Amino acid sequence: MRLVIVSDTHQQHRKIRLPDGDVLIHCGDFLGGPLDHQGLQLIEFNDWLNEQPFEHKIVIAGNHDHLLGLPDHAEEWRPYLADCTYLQDEGVEIDGVTFWGSPWTPDFFPEHWVFNQTRGSEATRKRWDLIPLATNVLITHGPPHGIRDMCRDIHDKRRMTSVGCGALRKRIRELKHLKLHAFGHIHEGRGTHEEDGVRFVNAASLDGRYSLCDPPYTVIDL
Repeated sequence: MRLVIVSDTHQQHRKIRLPDGDVLIHCGDFLGGPLDHQGLQLIEFNDWLNEQPFEHKIVIAGNHDHLLGLPDHAEEWRPYLADCTYLQDEGVEIDGVTFWGSPWTPDFFPEHWVFNQTRGSEATRKRWDLIPLATNVLITHGPPHGIRDMCRDIHDKRRMTSVGCGALRKRIRELKHLKLHAFGHIHEGRGTHEEDGVRFVNAASLDGRYSLCDPPYTVIDL
């Protein structure tokens, strides 16, 4: 099974020419800007998904995707993502491979963004406990602590800091059937890492300056 993974496209998805594959995965942050602009953005993004020649397409949301993260709007707009399997603390099985998707990240400018949860809280632990032990491919918007999660400190731009979720990393250690963890969120952390038989992929399609990476996708053969 060939997976083609993108993340954090921030409305630049039409600039991306994807290679062939079996499953297209988007790890969130495909919308942006004012909330009243995101309805049209969502419709256009779904049109783009429809044009992609993959048998399966899996999408989760990210912290910029307000239309899907605000309860008053999500119920109305989620059905517009009709040309993919949208996962929000949900799973799907494809050809015997089990996928689980979740958009949540630790507090990260919560006054401006969505799908934030308090770092180290009981609610955060319970959120990750929802991930089934049989999961083969985990898709989250943000990284686990210490893995491809380094970005500039908001209080001191001269230094880098680790912003991944410790509770998520702890849960990953319990997932004995996990083969791949795909995420984005931290553009500066783009790249891969292997640990204890799990491949971790930060698939951010844009760099820290919001320019397209080369290539702006990651291909993984399971």
